[in-house]
Amino acid sequence: MILLALSFSTGISSAQTPEKLVSDVRAAAEDACVTVGYSMSATVDDAVIEDSGTVMAQDDLWCLKGEAIEIYTSKEGTWILHLQAKEAIVEPQWTYDDLEAFYRTLLSSSGNVVDVRILSREISEKKPVSSFVPVTGSDWVVTDLR
Repeated sequence: MILLALSFSTGISSAQTPEKLVSDVRAAAEDACVTVGYSMSATVDDAVIEDSGTVMAQDDLWCLKGEAIEIYTSKEGTWILHLQAKEAIVEPQWTYDDLEAFYRTLLSSSGNVVDVRILSREISEKKPVSSFVPVTGSDWVVTDLR
């Protein structure tokens, strides 16, 4: 699950809706690199999912580094890495609009509950594009759907 967040105060754990989080990050990432630490729990179709990690975003580039999954998006496409299985799926580039549509669909399903906690926030100068490119080895299975 990708859950982006941004609220520019520091040191305060706060809950926000995924749609508001995506909107806030999208606005801030136009002028800087935004890095957000998060924890989340979700109940989706009776399955409980818990994760924590960081999201880094700037312009139309972003990456999520969670405990079990990493997602990178750039002009070349969106890479979804399943770390334990060493499997990657490559799709056409996800936009912020795609991300917002995904969460609207997720949250509109009956019984789904998503809670996001923002653990840290940082704004810095923009990073090189290489920061948004995944690293995989020859032992990875890559399925390219572009």
